[in-house]
Amino acid sequence: MDKTDQPKVTVVISTRNRGGSVVKTIQTILWNDYPHFELKVIDQSETDTTEESLRPFLDDSRFYYLRSHTRGLSSGRNLGIRHAQSEFIALTDDDCETPKNWLQELVTAFAVDHRIGIVLGNTLPGPHDRRVGFISGYVRNEPFLAKSILEKHRVEGIGACMGLRRSVWQVLGGFDEMLGTGTYFKSAEETDFTIRALLAGYFVYETPRWAVVHQGFHLWGQSRTLIHGYLYGIGAMFAKHLKCRHWSVIQVLLHLVWRWAFEHPVVDFGHRPSRRLRLKAFIQGFWDGVTTSVDRRTGHYARRK
Repeated sequence: MDKTDQPKVTVVISTRNRGGSVVKTIQTILWNDYPHFELKVIDQSETDTTEESLRPFLDDSRFYYLRSHTRGLSSGRNLGIRHAQSEFIALTDDDCETPKNWLQELVTAFAVDHRIGIVLGNTLPGPHDRRVGFISGYVRNEPFLAKSILEKHRVEGIGACMGLRRSVWQVLGGFDEMLGTGTYFKSAEETDFTIRALLAGYFVYETPRWAVVHQGFHLWGQSRTLIHGYLYGIGAMFAKHLKCRHWSVIQVLLHLVWRWAFEHPVVDFGHRPSRRLRLKAFIQGFWDGVTTSVDRRTGHYARRK
């Protein structure tokens, strides 16, 4: 395919109070060798620090900056995708770095099958001192194409390296803005979106050829809070789908139970977290999800007052 014929890609980054790390993220994206893309940054910061640090990029015609009073990763991503000028959307976090061929690999992945609605890649932990702390990541070695909800447990990638079709995002009503970092339920927005896509008949493709490097370092003392938030959101996400009578997710839940009992979590936290901590957080999230209203028309949680 001639470079001029390649589809346009929109990269969306939602950031909050990360004026330092997001600069490196943006630099690596703009260094991509893909010929036709735009980058939209949604800034939810409390101060002007991030806006000031991004001013040097404003002269780049591919760069679009929007200051927003919204809160939460899902809200920021929805806002960025709403303003996107392309069908293919690439998502990463404001503490990640991308290789030069990142966008080309995404387009190549979508070309595997026209029914693919979501592409997931690897999130590789950057260099760090494991004696002091950890960087969470997700790594798989072989590609896999999930064609139904019964294969959801075979694709477990995270939102730091996630691609989707804008048309699928529209059909699904976007990300649930009660799920994800900075929201009431803290996490699981990408898992929820993946499940809803599979339930709607779209394929999900996961490939190690598409990857980012994660630089989000955490001290060991912060691990319990991070892991609690991750499982809390997972619990709430499952509660929502069961309230919507999506009974096929029970098989996905059973695979999670097996992993809790015998295996490591999907996300690598640098060590094997306590089963008790994971179970307690999941139950708390599940209960809070059960007691929160769901709009069955959209498949999203209703906002808590």
